Amino acid sequence: MILNYESALSADLLSLPQKQSKSVVMPIVHFGVGGFHRAHQAWALQNLKNNFREKYADWGICGLCILPGDLPFVEALRVQDCLYFVQSFAADGSRHDVLVSAIKELLHPIKDYAAILDKIASDDTKVISFTITEGGYNVDYDKHIFIWETPSIQSDLKRADTPQTIFRILAEGLRQRMEAGAQGIALMSCDNVQHNGDILRFALLEFLKKFDRDLIIWVEEHVSFVKTMVDRITPVASTQQKNEFAASYGLEDRCLVVCEDFFQWVIQDDPRLKGLPYEAMGATLVEDVAPYEKMKLRLLNGGHSLTGLLGELLGYDRIHTAIADPLIKAVYIHYCQEEVMDTLDEIQEVHYMEYINELVRRFSNPMINDSTARIISGSTDKLPKFVLPVISDQLAAKSRKIKWGMLIIAAWYYYLATAFKRDEMAMVVDQNKETLLELFRTDGFDAGIFWDNGPGLEAVRSSDAAQSLFVAYVQGISNSDIQLRRLFIHQLLES
Repeated sequence: MILNYESALSADLLSLPQKQSKSVVMPIVHFGVGGFHRAHQAWALQNLKNNFREKYADWGICGLCILPGDLPFVEALRVQDCLYFVQSFAADGSRHDVLVSAIKELLHPIKDYAAILDKIASDDTKVISFTITEGGYNVDYDKHIFIWETPSIQSDLKRADTPQTIFRILAEGLRQRMEAGAQGIALMSCDNVQHNGDILRFALLEFLKKFDRDLIIWVEEHVSFVKTMVDRITPVASTQQKNEFAASYGLEDRCLVVCEDFFQWVIQDDPRLKGLPYEAMGATLVEDVAPYEKMKLRLLNGGHSLTGLLGELLGYDRIHTAIADPLIKAVYIHYCQEEVMDTLDEIQEVHYMEYINELVRRFSNPMINDSTARIISGSTDKLPKFVLPVISDQLAAKSRKIKWGMLIIAAWYYYLATAFKRDEMAMVVDQNKETLLELFRTDGFDAGIFWDNGPGLEAVRSSDAAQSLFVAYVQGISNSDIQLRRLFIHQLLES
């Protein structure tokens, strides 16, 4: 039996007598109803509804999916009356299940475009939020330019057929809102993109320059672009997890979401969010999101890179087994304490050691089952964002504590060198793979040549101290005997 309102009522999972109250309030329109949104923002609203039934029982989200490939999911969730379960797992294996009914409506432009524009234009809509992934903003982040040649952008500029991007949908919806005389609105990016609100603002205004230039002034005066920092690891639910759910409840949930038990949502405070219960939903409203972004990038994302690379170096293929190794855990703690924390901004309500210990617990969660290979993938893009800024900041400081940061870079080199020797990097996933292959095929290639020419190392390449450590560490870990590699790292801990 499929999960829906009727089956949930029969199973005594719901107390609502009908599918939807006539007084339903949907102040939030959300683009991108993937697993992360359903385990994060929608889950948070559901908790609010559960905790304050009298006040928020009728609140909900209007979800928007815009890609053609989203249609099967849209239909699947509609069949379930937009109900689904979130199962959150702790590192000890304990599980907490929540039935989510916070998404009240799910629309797609192929079938529901007029309704989508009406939602954006409605004065009842206070916030439009987004989880559309980094690529959804259509920005070259290195060059900070809008990518005009994208085929979907070109199609939308011609107003051809069904809209293909958020930008045309927003442009036409916001124009309708302006013409209706509706109030201003907040656009809130909830993607893992640094300065995400600024990126959204830049991309939309760039698009409007060619699509609807006259709308720009109204947008600048009536639209807030709210920055956030979001965090919750949400892997795809496996067939086994769906089968176990069905065995437990006697219901089939085709839209089941699984996630870790950790949840964090930091939102830039904005006048247009006044009166909306984000703090009661578990979010933290702050004046500046940037310190939280830096904390996450350097401790979590940088810590993931460290764990993945040292895990590969020491024979692990999963993050949770790698961090369980006392040697890798010790290096991670030392790296955070001795090198990263010095480079972070003070956040009054955050105790960094508590956050670091929480990260160790999160990395050790076997339910996530993340591979070291996936974490290592794209390192030419990740390391310059997560690790090299720490090294750069330390080099600029008098202390110059870069031992562990340089071990991460040396482990990356070892990973690439091993992959090249094995099968010319056949299994390496990186946007600069061809550049790396060309470099490793250079006559007389060694660690020194990699340091001088490796992609992503520009920020630290001029440091003789960093280069010296890099070459020494590569030599120390480049041993066929894994126990000797362990011994070298253990000696670094004792030095």
